[in-house]
Amino acid sequence: MIERAAACLKNGGKHVLRTSNWNLRSQRSLHSAFWSHGAGDIDLPAWWLALLQVPSVYDLTWSSQDNATPASRTPSDGLDLGLLEFLYPVKTLAFIRECVRGNSANARRHRRSQLLSQRSRAYTSAADGIGSVPLDQDKEEQELSTDATTETKVTSGGLVTPEESECKAKLHNLLYAKDDPSDTSALWQAYQELMTTSLRLDPGDLIPLLERFSTSTDSFEIEETMNIFNDIPEIRRRPLHYKYAIIASLKQGDLDSAMVMHQEAVSRVQGNFGSSIIFEHAIREFKWKEAQEIWRVYWDNRQLYFGAPDLWERVDTMTLSEQMKCATKAVKMATRRIRVSSYNDARPMCSLAVSFVRRALNARKTDFNESLQLHMLGRTRRIQQPDLTLFKAAVLQNLSLGVQNQKHSEMAVELYRQIRGELNLIPDLDLLKAMSKRFSALRDAHGMYEVLEDYQKHHKGPPPQLYSVMMAQFARHGDYDTVDQLFQQYIAMYGTADIQDHANLLLWACFRRAETDRAESVLQSLQDEYGYVPDLRAWNIVLATYARVRDCDGAMALFEKLVGSNVPPENSSYGILMGMFAKSSDFEAVSGLYERATSAGISPSLGMVDSLVLALVNHDRFDEACQLVEKANTMNIDKKQFGPGQVTPTRMWNILLTHCAIKGQLEEVSQIQKRMHESGVPFDKHTYSALMMSLCIKKLPHAAVRIMKVVMPQCGARVTALHYSIVMGGFLKVNQPHVVLGIAKKMLERGISPTFSTQNQLLKAASKVDEQEDNQENPGDHPFQARRAEQVLAQALEALDPMELAPGGPRQLAKSNPHNIAYYASYFPYMIYLYGMKQSFERVVRMYDTYISTAQRMHRGAEVDPPVELLSALMVAHTQAGEHLETEKCWHLAVEKSSKIACKWNADTSQPGWVLRKYRFLLALPFTRYIKSLQALGRIDEIPTTMDYLQHAGYELSVPNWNVYVQILAQEGRSVVAFETCEQQLMDGWGNWSATMNYGKYLRAKAKIKKHWHPQSLEPGTLFPVYETFVYLAGAYLYLKRLPLAEGQDLLEELERVAPRTVAAVLKMPPIDDKIQNRLLRSR
Repeated sequence: MIERAAACLKNGGKHVLRTSNWNLRSQRSLHSAFWSHGAGDIDLPAWWLALLQVPSVYDLTWSSQDNATPASRTPSDGLDLGLLEFLYPVKTLAFIRECVRGNSANARRHRRSQLLSQRSRAYTSAADGIGSVPLDQDKEEQELSTDATTETKVTSGGLVTPEESECKAKLHNLLYAKDDPSDTSALWQAYQELMTTSLRLDPGDLIPLLERFSTSTDSFEIEETMNIFNDIPEIRRRPLHYKYAIIASLKQGDLDSAMVMHQEAVSRVQGNFGSSIIFEHAIREFKWKEAQEIWRVYWDNRQLYFGAPDLWERVDTMTLSEQMKCATKAVKMATRRIRVSSYNDARPMCSLAVSFVRRALNARKTDFNESLQLHMLGRTRRIQQPDLTLFKAAVLQNLSLGVQNQKHSEMAVELYRQIRGELNLIPDLDLLKAMSKRFSALRDAHGMYEVLEDYQKHHKGPPPQLYSVMMAQFARHGDYDTVDQLFQQYIAMYGTADIQDHANLLLWACFRRAETDRAESVLQSLQDEYGYVPDLRAWNIVLATYARVRDCDGAMALFEKLVGSNVPPENSSYGILMGMFAKSSDFEAVSGLYERATSAGISPSLGMVDSLVLALVNHDRFDEACQLVEKANTMNIDKKQFGPGQVTPTRMWNILLTHCAIKGQLEEVSQIQKRMHESGVPFDKHTYSALMMSLCIKKLPHAAVRIMKVVMPQCGARVTALHYSIVMGGFLKVNQPHVVLGIAKKMLERGISPTFSTQNQLLKAASKVDEQEDNQENPGDHPFQARRAEQVLAQALEALDPMELAPGGPRQLAKSNPHNIAYYASYFPYMIYLYGMKQSFERVVRMYDTYISTAQRMHRGAEVDPPVELLSALMVAHTQAGEHLETEKCWHLAVEKSSKIACKWNADTSQPGWVLRKYRFLLALPFTRYIKSLQALGRIDEIPTTMDYLQHAGYELSVPNWNVYVQILAQEGRSVVAFETCEQQLMDGWGNWSATMNYGKYLRAKAKIKKHWHPQSLEPGTLFPVYETFVYLAGAYLYLKRLPLAEGQDLLEELERVAPRTVAAVLKMPPIDDKIQNRLLRSR
């Protein structure tokens, strides 16, 4: 045995060191006849026979029927060297086999060329026409290589006949046909015809035939596949023979036979012999015993042969849901084996199950049911301790589906929090990097705080490339303190060499908080302490901060500094200023900046054109705005903009949509959206908000809810607090406050943070519910208290922080106030108005004191300047309390405050028309309160003077203003002036009593006319008389009729002359049994 081992070592060494073209024989090896000389009669066990069956000696080829001739065969894989494998270490043996595998291919090619040249000299032609006879050849020269692809054996009578050649060619053509490879009937017929001849195919030629038959759906052909395979001598079978035979066997449902063939292939050959196929079949059928055996053999071969095929190749073709279900079944089987035996006995099954779970979790960008993943992970924890790699793979798998997939994003966040909490694992840098990017995309500030905590706790802070990502996220949320902390930490660790972007993020945090003072101080301190040189982006951030709070003076002063600096302004700088003035409807300032930019050779940007469109719309030049939007498609516009986000023309279209939506023009909104779609303009969240707003104004809030819940998710648009605010306002308009409370609850459940817009809607809904409950429980006179509304207000004030301003975008109910004031001041006007109307004056005082303390806290002790809306609400309370002098004081404060807000840029207030068109109705509401107080003070002669001042400045009086003024004149005995004022100012919008009675189906026996009749045919802003005004005028008319004949008749004729339409409407007014007519007319 030792001698044989030495010979085998010598033999193996020759194959490693050089390539031989001949099969080598050792001097000590026995003759091949020895192995067939009665050795088969020895009763040896199967494992011993497998050990002795070394396929390195010469094999007998499959020859034709009666004249079998031995032929030499090179080793099929270059590995059959007759080595005694048990004498060598595993790695040494693998090295020898790897070297021989590479050399054997060259040996086969050389052998094939020699044999072909020998065959060409083996035949000669006879003169008498008898067929060619083979010459005598050496034994080894007659051996045929098993790698020849088309060689056949000749018959004993001579050469291959033409019929045999024809059969062979027909089979070859069908076998490699490209027309219809699925048609196997003709192929099978050709194969049968070949079998009737003396020719036989070499096993190498049987491979494509087996491939075609094994993939057939015909049971007969699959059975013949097995017959062909069984006819191949075991020693001549190659890996692909086994592979297709295993496929056919599995199609027959015979897993046991497939396992036997697989075991034979494992013991004999290497390569792809169907392990992945039978492994996948066993997994699909939940045959865990067979799957575990294949798994064990696979790893044994992986230790010997480094190039073993991938066992999971076919399993990976299963859908991810199928993989997760099968992996969960495997884990359940491992759990059952642990329960019935022990963990050591179940270790192989546990290894297979965990590997399967890990394989399923490593799939990427494939949708799946997140509950399957969670269930699979939960089961896996029963067979092994929590593993970071598994949970990390699960997190990354959910993240691979993108930020738009909300369910998987939520699942990733949940798993991450399990890792850092319940599982008590340490997240690695890759996981934290992935989660920081996802939290940044989701704008989840709480998640970013968690990632930052893990970085600082486990990894001594974020890596340098992630500092900017995290700072940007916190800056986006307006968390200046955290941004500043990260900035100082970055400088301490990496110095000030590259702080440009990081310094700009500090300024960006100030912008998100709308803090102009801090932005200016930060810009100056960066220059003084770190030698920071601000670039154009830094200037633009500070400029945008001023624009956000509508500080025109500060913005223009900073812009002039920018012009005088070394950094010239670009179109983004002009776009910021133009946007600021456009929101105030200062068209002159917008057009002036646009001309200044073009004269400086600056090409217009998309933001500049957007500002022009907005300025035209706010200046009531809607048609010109539409023409500019259509023209923008052909203009040479620079697509750069200030701030993040995709640059598209959507915003200018949204401006048109919002304008029509506010006016309730639903058809125009639909037409503009259709035009957007035809022009290829993408919709965004503000496009849908405009449509929702128009529906809510038309009192169709349920349709707006369908857009928010159905249309927007289908189109991939993100639902924000703005959309919830619009819907809540729509249900308030139809007097359904309880629905508003439910919508607010759902918004919080979806993880959407409330804004001051949604909180104001919630406050109004809560107060209405309080009113309804109060009227039911205490219908009499009693002090009113809005308990639920005060709770909402207390919660909103407790959570107040400038970070609330960070989301940006349009906000409802901000009215004339900039966001840095509206986010806290907008809560108080309604509550003060409510308590004032209910005559709860103590609570009015308490609300105002709360406002003062809140404003001082938000502005760090600065002087408090109440907004106009708050002053108007205070005027209501003072009027109800009879404190008319206090009402007058509030009026003068409101006029002073409005002059700062509504004044045009660089306008002279001594000249007429200095009020911006957007704010022309700013004093309309407080003016109504003021003239009522003047009536109570007996100073109605001051009313015309005040009205002249307002109209000279550019303010406009509203429908309530003129109607209340006419009513006051009628009550104070100024009948002619009252009728004349109504005729001149209001009657152009009047229809007739018949139209009024029919409108809204009010024509009944005792019909009531709507107090504020507003026919749909009237243009918005048209003045018209209300019902109460006609009743007061009718009372004045009856009073004149009761005067002495001469005096009364003259006055009545004067009324007919100066106000004919008004007199006719008063005389035709139908008698209605209501409180106001009974009070003013029945007594007369």
